[in-house]
Amino acid sequence: MKYFAYRFWLFSVALLCASMISAPAAQADYARFDGGRVLSGEVERYVLEGEWLFEWGSYLTPQEAVLAFASEGANTLKVPSNWHGKVPSRPDNVHDDGIATYVAALSLPDVPRPDLILHVGMIHDAYRIYWVPRNNPSQAVEIAAKGNLSGPDLVAHRNLSHPLPFVGDGLLMIHVRKTMFDWGGVAEAPYISTAEDERFSQYLSSLIGGITIGALLLILLRNAVFFTSGLRDKSAGFLALISLVIILRAITVENIIEMMFGPQWHAYRMRLEVGLVPLLACWTYFLLEALFPLRLPQIVRLPLQMSAYILALCAFVLPLGLVSTVLTYAQIYCLITFIPGTILIVDAIRTHQPGAKTLGVSTGLCLTAGLHDIVSANMDSYNLFLIPVSIVALMMILSHIVGNRASVAIARSELLEQEKEQLARAHDDALHMARHDHLTGLLNRQSFDNLWAQSWLDSIDTRTPLSVIMFDIDHFKSVNDTYGHPTGDAVLRELAARLSAMDLRKSDRLCRYGGEEFVLILPNTTQSDAHNLANRLLKTVADARFETGHGLLAITCSFGVAGTDATRSPAASDLLEAADTALYLAKSDGRNCVRAPATPDVTAAA
Repeated sequence: MKYFAYRFWLFSVALLCASMISAPAAQADYARFDGGRVLSGEVERYVLEGEWLFEWGSYLTPQEAVLAFASEGANTLKVPSNWHGKVPSRPDNVHDDGIATYVAALSLPDVPRPDLILHVGMIHDAYRIYWVPRNNPSQAVEIAAKGNLSGPDLVAHRNLSHPLPFVGDGLLMIHVRKTMFDWGGVAEAPYISTAEDERFSQYLSSLIGGITIGALLLILLRNAVFFTSGLRDKSAGFLALISLVIILRAITVENIIEMMFGPQWHAYRMRLEVGLVPLLACWTYFLLEALFPLRLPQIVRLPLQMSAYILALCAFVLPLGLVSTVLTYAQIYCLITFIPGTILIVDAIRTHQPGAKTLGVSTGLCLTAGLHDIVSANMDSYNLFLIPVSIVALMMILSHIVGNRASVAIARSELLEQEKEQLARAHDDALHMARHDHLTGLLNRQSFDNLWAQSWLDSIDTRTPLSVIMFDIDHFKSVNDTYGHPTGDAVLRELAARLSAMDLRKSDRLCRYGGEEFVLILPNTTQSDAHNLANRLLKTVADARFETGHGLLAITCSFGVAGTDATRSPAASDLLEAADTALYLAKSDGRNCVRAPATPDVTAAA
């Protein structure tokens, strides 16, 4: 207690001497606020901005604050503002880290109002807020304590509300400690409001934020689907990526990371918030390049891309005190990036590209926002950034343009797919017509020649028997002469249908050899088995009756069979000739029968 009393009197004497020596400089105009204006309905939010008493390098006690405010001999600093560059600097403290005290007069109603609240937006980095009755500073009350004012770095949360159930005239005193970034002090002016109005404001802000993030998620998912589908549209991929980055930045700006994981994540969150700025500008430019046909030289494109990645990397690896400098360069980069982006849009407008005019207006707004942010970053109100808002507006327009582009691409793709299917069907039809007989639907002579040669080679490679059955309709010329060629054609079609319906193997190939002559290729079949199958075919044909229009007609066929296991043919043509010889033998033996070439008598030959 003796220490505090000694410090109090020493501070009082110092202030008195300062006021006597420098009387003109002591006439400070400190901020004075009337919190009752909120209750009277004059304003919904009473913002406490103005020239606050500012004491650099120390935390004033309540008694010292009252004395300093009364003497009007201390320095002032505007709230909101950044104290970097406005306080005494030292070579070993280039970022102006340190502590300070803010003091302003505040009048509250004579009756305690529990619904009165003090909203604290952004103070870098940690703070304590006190209510100090002017007539009794020993009864000072701590309103809020966020972050560490000493010891390890621990920052305060943003956008917190604290009850203000006090009465009468007093002082609002804020102790601030800044240790991380160049930003220092009260970056957003606190304000007084009623609890009901603040709840509604927070609800409205959360609603708008939720709708915005929800819309961005829809844009992200929609364009991700466009990009991962067969379209592979680069513009959709860039738009999905930009949507994701904007969502991440919205999360960082709204202090959600610290709320979820704790204030120790503040440094990482601020690095992420700054690092995403150049990436957004860079990818927005490349999105425009993907949308419109003009392509700038590589000497322009490559530096833009590399600069964005370098700035983003710097935001994550440089010391914390330099991150705010990176933000300034990132904002300048955004302005530079809009120049080639504007060139792309102007060319698109000149060539009447869809959506170019609307996009041109949005780009103008983004350019204005970039200029505003560069200026405001060097002013006390630098915390008002328009680039994120303008990019969100630009995203909505880009989403519409990319969606239309994707719709056209999908329609074109579907049309091309239909044409491709039609061409495939036409090709299949042409191939089928080239390989099949148009009358019977069986494989034609050309197909037979190819299949017969392949079957012969397969028989040799696999050392399996190969047989063939040749047959034709007996007295078919008389059918044409008696009933006419249409009836003959009908008989051929019906015969082909009935034979195809038999339980032949998938490897067996039934072909029309020419006229009324047919041939059946039988892989992996001995001549004896082929002979038995030919007898079944003969019976099927003989038992059938064919409609002629003049009654039912019975026909018969003659069959010639030959197999590699019996004929020992040296070539495919020899085996086919053997079957043809057997067919003529069947005809000479009275038709309607099956014949095979005689098996060589190996014993007699010996």
